[in-house]
Parts: sequence; C-alpha cells; structure tokens
Amino acid sequence: MNISQLEFSPVFASVYAVSIYGFMLVLAMLLVRLNVFGRALTVPSGRYGSLDGLRGLLATGVFIHHTFVMNTYFTQGEWEWSSSAVFNQLGQSTVALFFMITGFLFTLKALNPKIDWKLLYASRLLRLLPLYAVVVVIVFGVVFYLSAGVMRESPWEIIKEFLIWISFVCFGRPDVNGYPMTWTLIANVNWSLKYEVIFYVFAVPFIHLIARFVSVRSGLLISLGLIAMVLLFRWYRGGEGGISLYTVQFLGGVMVAYAYKMESIRLNVIEGRLIRWFAVAATASLFFMQYAYGAAAIVGNIIMFAAVAGGASLFGLFKAKSAIWLGDISYGIYLLHGLVLWIVLGALARAGILAHLDLFEYWLVVLGVTAVVVLLASASYTLMEKPLMGLLSAKKRAMRQQPQDSLAYGRGGTLVPDAVSR
Repeated sequence: MNISQLEFSPVFASVYAVSIYGFMLVLAMLLVRLNVFGRALTVPSGRYGSLDGLRGLLATGVFIHHTFVMNTYFTQGEWEWSSSAVFNQLGQSTVALFFMITGFLFTLKALNPKIDWKLLYASRLLRLLPLYAVVVVIVFGVVFYLSAGVMRESPWEIIKEFLIWISFVCFGRPDVNGYPMTWTLIANVNWSLKYEVIFYVFAVPFIHLIARFVSVRSGLLISLGLIAMVLLFRWYRGGEGGISLYTVQFLGGVMVAYAYKMESIRLNVIEGRLIRWFAVAATASLFFMQYAYGAAAIVGNIIMFAAVAGGASLFGLFKAKSAIWLGDISYGIYLLHGLVLWIVLGALARAGILAHLDLFEYWLVVLGVTAVVVLLASASYTLMEKPLMGLLSAKKRAMRQQPQDSLAYGRGGTLVPDAVSR
C-alpha cells in the first residue's frame, strides 16, 4: 500500500494522521523538559478556553495535509485537492479555525474603548515579519540555486518580486526569476497571511469604530446577520473558496467574540456542556464532507471554535504542556513545514526513490520531516520569535500599570499572538 491509496481509505488516512499528531505531541513533551525550551513555554492563564493548545494542532493538521498533497505533486506533477475528506478537512477546516481565532482575539481588542494602535501594529509586525522574511529569503536563495545562478529576469523585476513576497503577497504572488509555481516551495502557506493582514488593517479599526455606536448585543446580532447573508450569497452564487468564504470564517470569530463579551451567553452557552456535545457532532460530521466550503461545514467549524473558546479541551489534550508548546511554535510549523517537505521529497523524487516507497516507508520519511520541523520551529520561537515579542513587553507592562490606560488593556485587551502566529 502506498500513500496515494490513503485517499480512498478514511480509516487508514485517520490512523496516518493520528500517528503524526501523536509523534509531534511526544516530541513537544520531550522538548519542554529541556530548560532552554521549557522556560519559553507559555504559562496557561485559562483565558479564552483552550485556544493556546488548539493552535498547534491546527498547524499540525496543515502539515499532515501537505504530506499528502506534496507527495502527489512530486510523483504525479499535480497540485490539487484530493477526494479524501480526512486530508481535505485537515487543510481547509484548520485554516478556517485559524481565521476564527484571529477574528475572535482581535475583535476583543477592538471592543476596548481605548487602543494604542502603534503598539498593536508594532506587535503584529514583530510577530509576523521576522520569520516570514527568513523564509522568503530562503525561497529566493533556493530558486537561484535551482536556476544555477542565472538571472532569467532583470534585477528590477526580481527586486519587485521580493517586495511583493515580503509584503505577505498582498499585491500578488509572482513566480521568482521565472521559476514556475514558486509558491510550491513553501506549500502555498503564505496565501492566508494576506487575509490576516487585511483583517488587521481594515476590520479591526472598523469594529472599533462601530463599537462606539452599537452595543455588544447589537454587535452580536449584526455579526450573526452578516454570517447568514454571506452564507445565503454563497448558496445563491455557488463556488468554493474565495473572499466570501474567508469573510464568513473571520465573521465566525467576530460573532463568538461578541457572544463571549456577554456574560450570560458566555457562561450558559459558550462555556456550557451542551455546545460541547454539538462540537463533537460537528467534528465527526466534517469527516463525511469532502470539502469545508459548504454552509454545514462552516457552521460546524464555528460551533467547534466556540466550544474550544469556552474551555473544551478534548479531555484535557489542548491544555497539556506538549499541546501548548506546539501552539507556541505553531507559526514556525506553519511557515517552515512546506519548505522542509519540498527539500526532502524533492530530493527523493529526483533520486527516483519517492514513487517506489510503500506507505510504511513514506510514513517513516514523514516522521523524520516532522522531527526536523518541530526542532526548527522550536529553535525559531526560542531564539527569535519570543525575544522579539518581548521587546514590547516592558512597554505593555508599564502601560497596564497606568490607571488612565486601564480601559485599553482590560479583559480581552492584552496583546495575544494572532491566529497563525499563535
């Protein structure tokens, strides 16, 4: 049995995915026992339910999805979705939940009466840009290595391509130096950063503005109405992905944030037992849906997200230190896994080995890649990401100690890492 046959076996695909999840959790558990990583571990605060642990499992899901997609790409020359609900949901619902986390956390920030916008955006830039810039530089370096150092485009054109890539591909995603499908080098993961940036720049100030004129209850009703309108629009127009899909996913997080701010709804619904049973049913139903584009999948993801925000932890898994560490390093897992997969699988393909690996042999290769990704992401977080985030910590602490700024940094107002940076 080879990896391609997993597409037609939900049971084996699930076992494959769970085994990689388990291996990554074991690696994380071993790493946090080392002082260098353990002292960088986020101390669980209990705020916002189990979101810290959820992030790492979402990034791992994207990685597992790409272990299948990139194998198909290198063996068959095609980059496309499979017919497997398991692999597709690991690639689609995971990103949907990332968008909901961003919508949730930054709506809570936006609802504060006073916001230090300079500090807010400086923290986002320090969180997102450094590692991403390193990845972009590596991509350009690999492209020129593959091009044997030959510049197939003018220096100005290459500089322009670099600026577009470093701007989180908000203005396009050109191939670099004429290398076709350059985005495959990082498994296309930077597309989602574009929409995260758009949400920060436009949605957060807009939510903050309308919060001056509408109550939290009205905001909840408005966000719920907008979700219904977008779902109705998608049903009428048809289609799969696109801006309407990403909009409704962000809106899911926005709606849950408004609900979270209302104590009665938070205590009785979001933190209640009933929504957790609905979340279990929603999670199970997703793996009977080939894609996460439909209204049922979208609503199911919103229910799952609300339950986790309310404290659902999958029998404590999301609150385990290993899961929290994966959450801490999830930005690194998300950005780096595609590059490592591309290098390893590409080398095996060029050597004529990849196409002849059976499932067990390929699984061992993936476990090796998993170990490399976790180590690289852990090193990145410990040596670069957390120290850079800490540059603003002293200023944040000082501002919190000032009485006049208490409204700006009240409940839900701390500068928590965003959905993908986690």
